[in-house]
Amino acid sequence: MKISISTGMLEKRFGTREMFRMMKAAGIEYADYGLDTWHPDAESVRNSRSYKMSVEETVTHYKEIKRIADEEGITIYQTHAIYGEFPACECPEYREATIKNIIATNILDCRYSVIHPVRTPGRFFDEKKEEGFAYNLDLFRYLLPYLEQYNVTVGIEPMWLADENKVICPSVCSRPEEILEYIDILGEEHFCACLDYGHIALTGKGTGDTVGGCIRKLGPHMKIVHIHEVDGIRDNHNAPYTYPGTMDWDDIRAAMREINYAGTVNFEVGGAYYNNYPDRLIPEALRHLAAIGRDLSE
Repeated sequence: MKISISTGMLEKRFGTREMFRMMKAAGIEYADYGLDTWHPDAESVRNSRSYKMSVEETVTHYKEIKRIADEEGITIYQTHAIYGEFPACECPEYREATIKNIIATNILDCRYSVIHPVRTPGRFFDEKKEEGFAYNLDLFRYLLPYLEQYNVTVGIEPMWLADENKVICPSVCSRPEEILEYIDILGEEHFCACLDYGHIALTGKGTGDTVGGCIRKLGPHMKIVHIHEVDGIRDNHNAPYTYPGTMDWDDIRAAMREINYAGTVNFEVGGAYYNNYPDRLIPEALRHLAAIGRDLSE
């Protein structure tokens, strides 16, 4: 099975080519390439690289990223598009930036891109589900012609929302059945599930879902994944096995095997993992992730 990592933090820290070289040396040959980051408001979206680059600049930039990836032996298997908070997502610049991310995914010769469903106001558990579902259905339908034109498939990810006490609660697509609703309406050619293991571990306390159970429910619709560990309270994005007892990795392995999952074992680990290591130990940290990836693959 193909072992992959998300690139955002490493690329910022080491640059594109050095990041790819370290990945390859560690035995990681696939990437979840970060096209953009989180944006809290409309002004941030307007200042994002995704929005400010023209289509021509987008094509030129990502052709260069693809060239470097090819030279270093890395395949970009999935990307992560711009994401933000409501109401930033309502500004026209957000959709324009997302379209440019779809174009970038195509330039990278990549089929899958994670595009977050928007966490609409008040979408805790199943409250205001109809309004939120309609909002995201409109967004995905708006993007569909571009997905068809550039042969890109959206990975729909389960999300969470923090309440007034900063407690993480279920939100849009926290239940796998909601992801399947979107796929049923929009079609499986350009929409699939990207299961975020940590998100489900957090929201499952409210929905009753487990990561393994969600894998089994999504079945063949789960084409890509975000694998990471959480402490049960925060969205830590740490390496698996960091917080014993919060996730049943034996059941997760069994579920992936049962559905014949054929995508990458993709680790979406972040600062909670990498920030613990000085630069000189990052290659060893990557080898550790690769070893976990091989274990899950078996």
